[in-house]
Amino acid sequence: PKQTTVLLSTAILYIICGHFSVDINAAALLPQQLLISRRRSALHKRCHISHRLARLASNQDADDVASNEGFWQQPSSLLKSCLTSLPPKEILNQIRSQPYKGGFEPVSDFVQPQTPKIIYGSIPSDLVGTLAVNGPGRIRIGSRVMGHWFDGDGYITTLSFDGRKNQVRVFGKYVRTSRFVAQEKQEKRGAGRDEEYKPPLAFSGAWTKAGCGQFYENIVEIPQNPSNTAVMWLPPLTESTSDNAFLKPRLLALCEGGHPIEVDPVTLDVLNGERPFKSAPSSANADSVSSFFSAHYSTDLKENTIYNHGYILNIFAPPSINLMKLSPEGHLIHQKKSDMPYNTFVHDSTISQSFIVYIVCPYLIPTGLELIPFIFGQEPLGGLMKWRGGHHPHDTDTYYSYLHIHDKKDLSLKYRIEIPHPMSVYHLVDAFEEEKDELVYLKVRVAELVSNDLPCNRPLLEEQFANQYAVQFGTRLHSTLREYTFVLQNDGTSVGRFLDCRNIYCKSDDSIPCDYPITNNFGGDNRLRFTWVNTIAPLANEGDGRSLPSDWFDAVQKVDMENGALSSPPVTFGKHVYCGPPLFIPENKLHPHPQNESLTRDFGEDEGYIVVVLYLSKEHRSDVAILDARSMEVLCRMELGCHVTYSFHGEFLPGFVAIQ
Repeated sequence: PKQTTVLLSTAILYIICGHFSVDINAAALLPQQLLISRRRSALHKRCHISHRLARLASNQDADDVASNEGFWQQPSSLLKSCLTSLPPKEILNQIRSQPYKGGFEPVSDFVQPQTPKIIYGSIPSDLVGTLAVNGPGRIRIGSRVMGHWFDGDGYITTLSFDGRKNQVRVFGKYVRTSRFVAQEKQEKRGAGRDEEYKPPLAFSGAWTKAGCGQFYENIVEIPQNPSNTAVMWLPPLTESTSDNAFLKPRLLALCEGGHPIEVDPVTLDVLNGERPFKSAPSSANADSVSSFFSAHYSTDLKENTIYNHGYILNIFAPPSINLMKLSPEGHLIHQKKSDMPYNTFVHDSTISQSFIVYIVCPYLIPTGLELIPFIFGQEPLGGLMKWRGGHHPHDTDTYYSYLHIHDKKDLSLKYRIEIPHPMSVYHLVDAFEEEKDELVYLKVRVAELVSNDLPCNRPLLEEQFANQYAVQFGTRLHSTLREYTFVLQNDGTSVGRFLDCRNIYCKSDDSIPCDYPITNNFGGDNRLRFTWVNTIAPLANEGDGRSLPSDWFDAVQKVDMENGALSSPPVTFGKHVYCGPPLFIPENKLHPHPQNESLTRDFGEDEGYIVVVLYLSKEHRSDVAILDARSMEVLCRMELGCHVTYSFHGEFLPGFVAIQ
């Protein structure tokens, strides 16, 4: 009660002092920390502008700069006839100048499943099952661009492979979250408007204001879950009494800003709204997950257990995170709250033989009185998040990054190790323990944000994610693969320290720009050697047709993390063709051990298939390619009749063909 009184009193003072009247002189009345943030963002733009102009001046025919032909160069009147949502003029011009941005354009629900035309090769005969992929299906509604890529509405695409028949069926639909349904009703009232119309939003996102963005429309407006990041397959509930329901596996849409949403694996209709995982009905202690559920969970095939983490939303309590352990059916076994050094989201975690590990990055979520501009509708929550990792070497207000290491047995925090430089990491590759001389060497591989000037420029990355259409050519930031080594005392003292870090190279001394690393989780005690990533193809020999590399991912690559010289060359799919994340289907999943999947060891780590969704910017449509994961040879390419937006993450379920 005392904290609530202080919060309300401060809010009243905040209003009286004029901070609430943003219409009079918004720039002057914003809180000081926001002005500092915006000045810093402006400085980042100025730092890059001369470099960008130099690149453009030296080459006007770069791969990302459109030529005078292709889908997006048609007159607007023709585009309008073949698009469900014609971009407003500003965005259309941005797409025309850099055609890869057409891949961010809104998609529509499939009316019925499609059978893509196979234009090269054939589907491997043992590839039988369904791949489900999730990502933002739209980041704009009319001319209103959402405040962040991560605020886009979730859209699930399923690819049901039946290699026995050399056939695949494709289906896609928006996840009918409460916010999506509310917006559908809103849009019916604004039907018939032109492409420049900015419709009011019936929801708020973490970075996006509701309504028309006015403060009075956003007072105490809680961000809603877009359900747009990943999927999770679970076995059918055997206790289900619905007709044939027990025959269907369960498919859940995940986002770290909420609980899972279950959808029908065939129709993609929502079956259950947001629901936390609960303990098994037979459990003596009924319990449910007491936090959000991250989109990046880990499955220990040896233990047959699911591990994950989740953000705990409590504005007055000290910052903390929830670790959880689930059964293969999705029943909560155990959870444990753990303190954090500061309030932040943890996007990804991974597991080693004994531990759950994740990196804490200093991208801070506001707490306490810092939330007043959000509570009273002045700023979205994401607009108040602050990077405290520094950007210039002499910044004084700098927080450290940490590695947190939890025991898999009881989920307790065993080690918190300070990392000597601020890190910005979205995705982890893996973690592995090596014992030597009574010490444990924990090696953690990550996709870490890099920039020309250290520390990393996380504010610029967030600025780019805030409006993917507006990113200027030559300025995009990307991650690169790095390996960190930590030394852990194995005597129960919980003492650990950072040892070193190194770049993971591919064929040269240059680290590759990449993201979305994916591996084959064997569930054994052998260290992984390979990862598959999105990357940007370097300039090739004469005849490639490009004089500058792409700004967006246009290739996939197999990376040998032990010997970079043995990595595959980047695999490209044609000029002006861009790639979604690689999705790995291991052979050990297609041919599991008849009694115990964790015992499958007949196949090599890199045996399986890579599936990648391609965006053909000159035609504004998508293809699907299947590659041999070991040789990276293209085995099959299929032509879709529509485009699919750039997705985030997917998962394959062997044996289940969702769409016959």
